[in-house]
Amino acid sequence: MSIFSGFNQLNNRLNSSFGRIRQTTQSINSFTANIGRVQSQFNSFVGGNNAISRTVGEVTDTVNNVRGLFGMGPINAGSVGSSIRMQGNSSQGVGWGAAPPSRSTARAVISDNFVDIDEQDWRVSLTVPTDFLQEGGEVLMPLKDTQRVIFPYTPTIIFSHTASYDQTAPTHTNYPLLAYQNSQVDQMTITGEFYQENEYDAKYWIACLHFFRSVTKMYYGKSKTLGNPPPVIRLNGYGQHVLNNIPVVVTNFTTDMNADVDYIPCTVNGKLNYVPTQAIFTVTVQPSYARRSHSRFSLNDYVAGKHNGGEEGFV
Repeated sequence: MSIFSGFNQLNNRLNSSFGRIRQTTQSINSFTANIGRVQSQFNSFVGGNNAISRTVGEVTDTVNNVRGLFGMGPINAGSVGSSIRMQGNSSQGVGWGAAPPSRSTARAVISDNFVDIDEQDWRVSLTVPTDFLQEGGEVLMPLKDTQRVIFPYTPTIIFSHTASYDQTAPTHTNYPLLAYQNSQVDQMTITGEFYQENEYDAKYWIACLHFFRSVTKMYYGKSKTLGNPPPVIRLNGYGQHVLNNIPVVVTNFTTDMNADVDYIPCTVNGKLNYVPTQAIFTVTVQPSYARRSHSRFSLNDYVAGKHNGGEEGFV
């Protein structure tokens, strides 16, 4: 075979291939036109905003990419990649324009509802004694509806459990002998941020500040219940199997009043106060169980998760 004969055969095959490509392009153009008319009819029928319209749009996009392969000159690597991605999106349920199969809107809402409380409320809180609310007046008024201090933002809580053993080390032994002494729940440290953006927030911050100042003091001097220690309050948070109605006493309380934040005014009992727009409360509490509660404790029930819902929340 001469070199000219080989070129002639190659030319004939190329012409035949391009003829088939032109036929395919014509078919695709006709199909695309029909798809366009169907899509416009669907859009006018359903407003262009449902699953059918999105499906038609997917088909149109895919056909346009195929046209780019065959009808727009040389093969385009970008068109090939786009076609492959369209096929992958379709198999994964990704809609036209990379939209999710069912579009939904989620909004982040910061609630100021501290009143409607139910057992599903998992916010960290410390109860306020009834006599505090009765005698607290306007300064504790923001805590009256909920009867507790609620940390407005999720705080950091650190707590630990300890089992104490005495060690006996006999002579010429490798390991000491342990004699169990007791167990205890160590102090818990709660660190939470408070942000004040308006007068209501400022009054709430003052109420929390005043409460923690009060709950760390005993009934002394001219107090009505003279001689009583600081009251026992209840700690709750994160559900019944985490922090559930635990009796605690506040052993330490700190807050910061930074110089590099703004201060906003608020009026309490007719007196003007200035409150930082950002502050951190750190509260240290110690679980405190009455002796009668100890006598009702059952490790079997505790292991089975039956320690919730009773008079004492064992932790």
